[in-house]
Amino acid sequence: MRAGMIKSKSISAAVLAAVMFAGASTAAAAPGNSGNANGPKLDVEGFTDVDSSSFTIDFDRTYPQGLDVNRTLDVEVTTEDDVIEPEFTDYEVHKDDRSQVTVTHAEDDLDGLTGSITVNGESFDFDYSSEEEPFVLDIFHTNDIHGKIDPLGKISAFINEEAEQADNHLFLDAGDIFSGNAVVDLQDGEPMVDLLNEMNLDAMAIGNHEFDYGQEAFAAREEQAEFDWLSANTEVVDSSIPIAQPQPYEIYDIDGVEVGVFSLTQAPPSTRPSGIEGMEFHDYVETAEQYEYLEEETDILIALTHIGNSADQHLAENVDFFDVIIGGHSHTRLFEEQMVNGTPVVQAGSDSLFVGHFNLEFDGEEVSFNDYYLQETDELTEVNEDVQEMIDSYNEEAEEVLQEVIGETNTGLYRDARYERDTSLGNFWTDAMREQVGADIAITNNGGIRANIEPGEITAADIYTVEPFGNALTEINISGADMIDVIEMGLRDDGGVDLQVSGLEYVYYLNEEGELVDSDVTFDGEAIDEDETYHLVTNNFMAEGGSGYDFSAGEIIYEDAGQITNALFTYADELMDSEGAIDYEDGEGRITIEEAEE
Repeated sequence: MRAGMIKSKSISAAVLAAVMFAGASTAAAAPGNSGNANGPKLDVEGFTDVDSSSFTIDFDRTYPQGLDVNRTLDVEVTTEDDVIEPEFTDYEVHKDDRSQVTVTHAEDDLDGLTGSITVNGESFDFDYSSEEEPFVLDIFHTNDIHGKIDPLGKISAFINEEAEQADNHLFLDAGDIFSGNAVVDLQDGEPMVDLLNEMNLDAMAIGNHEFDYGQEAFAAREEQAEFDWLSANTEVVDSSIPIAQPQPYEIYDIDGVEVGVFSLTQAPPSTRPSGIEGMEFHDYVETAEQYEYLEEETDILIALTHIGNSADQHLAENVDFFDVIIGGHSHTRLFEEQMVNGTPVVQAGSDSLFVGHFNLEFDGEEVSFNDYYLQETDELTEVNEDVQEMIDSYNEEAEEVLQEVIGETNTGLYRDARYERDTSLGNFWTDAMREQVGADIAITNNGGIRANIEPGEITAADIYTVEPFGNALTEINISGADMIDVIEMGLRDDGGVDLQVSGLEYVYYLNEEGELVDSDVTFDGEAIDEDETYHLVTNNFMAEGGSGYDFSAGEIIYEDAGQITNALFTYADELMDSEGAIDYEDGEGRITIEEAEE
């Protein structure tokens, strides 16, 4: 028997067939039954089963040209239940070795069977009982949950139900699981991680808001997590900080298939500066290119990113070895995949409003992307009772947590005179905003400050009462001249003030009708430099044009640099540590209104 004629189990039947048919010459099909062979018999030296409807025979001599295969072969198939005489439909004599002939019989007439084939007295075993199916991996994905835990019971039930019908699955999150819900924020994210553990999350891209609670909290939540925290472009350059160097990727062995999950984080993350001290964040494309070797080490390679949809598209345009990019950060609702340079890009909105689902099929050579959709959580009715019980418990506990004392004030923090001048609450508020992101200037509109804080203890509930909207910090680079324009936009129609500020002072000069005649805007005690660029932080409501404000002349650095409530909590802690109280005089002279000279 010639070497190589027995089928290797490590080579697929399709590949083997392709090799054997290469360069073959085709003889005319000869219908008939092999049992009627009455021509010259050739001795059989070898046999290879190609698939359930064909096999290759290695004869002891060159196969005679033009000889009908039905006349020279006596073939019998024996199975557990029957004896079959296969009907030949075609045969091919190999050009490179005319002693080899591939015979085709009735299509798939041995499919699902095991037994033996006897050819001219020589028997060979076959097994077509379990032809290999392609590997299918179902992916469920979320992003930018931002502490919104209430829909997670439905999301968990949906994933569990769909996963039961899938052969294999992964549950992935593209980052920003924190910041946006008092229940989660007041416990530094612990409830969120507990719930995702219960939901069997497999991996998460580290988002910018994972740093919001500080480095100690980041380290504690990562240790608490039973899922992988990933980021390839994050580098810890100061080994003394609590945060350990993140894993760039993880490879999961799923039923013998190597599935890689590679991750990127917004660079640099829009969060409080102290949260990312001692760390550097590198370019997305340059980082990804360093991991091109993963294409050889994995069968399926997924990019799980928290860099925003436009950056995901740029990544796909420049890096072509990912089978799919699952994105986050921009809160984009992609109801259909974006196909960019052959790479599908997906994202599932934000705030637990959607869960994404698709599958990847691997046939041993290629990966295909299929059946993508976003499931709206409001449409779901089934609930995972275990997860829901945890949610209900955390919500009940939050009532107690909201009464937690986070500081105290002797002066009280008031907003009452907000339309006439700067106020103690407005000054505390804008100082907190500016300190949180290290900006030059902070401004906020009076309409967003909803209550006073009386002298005495300050509770967490007080913070959420004065800022109930969940507004985010938006950072903008703006010229001094454009900053003056924004300040002048803040004059109300009734001649009152709308902007509380930190880092600058301003004066409105009004005529008798309450109309603006002129203004003075000073920064660091001097007239603001109209040609200089300043780092401004405001709230996202104003940045998006709320109350008629226009920042289009500026350059937005970060649309969402964290929750204002988190900034207030953080600054309250700092003042309690440094001053022992959160005290402000009501009116420091940051804002004044004067009559214009005639």
